[in-house]
Amino acid sequence: MAITEAATTLASMFDITWRVADNEPGHNMVTLAGRLVEARRDGSTFLMPEQARGWFDLSFDIPDTAYALALVLVWSFAAAGTPAGGAATGNRVPIAMWHLRHLLPRSAHRALADIEDAFAQFDPPAHTNAAVR
Repeated sequence: MAITEAATTLASMFDITWRVADNEPGHNMVTLAGRLVEARRDGSTFLMPEQARGWFDLSFDIPDTAYALALVLVWSFAAAGTPAGGAATGNRVPIAMWHLRHLLPRSAHRALADIEDAFAQFDPPAHTNAAVR
């Protein structure tokens, strides 16, 4: 529950409206981060691909919590982007963890090591040739 609340707070702080879309094709993380930035700029809803639920080798009492954690990771990719719009390397995990440390209650901090490891081990979805709508 704390991860969902943290993602909700993050979305509220950065004016992110999002939902899971079962028919949204899996894009690479750079594309997803770009789409999140565009959605924020345009005031539209960011569509999280349904496959995001399986990105991490973590178990949750509420399985949909994985989507909230995925949002934090996509957001950190967007926040770590370069001024030219490219992907910065290595910055996404510290950015995501900094926010989670501040957004999660102390009682949930025991999970941070597992989350950080999952973020560090995350292998972004491969690039597809799907057309960006």
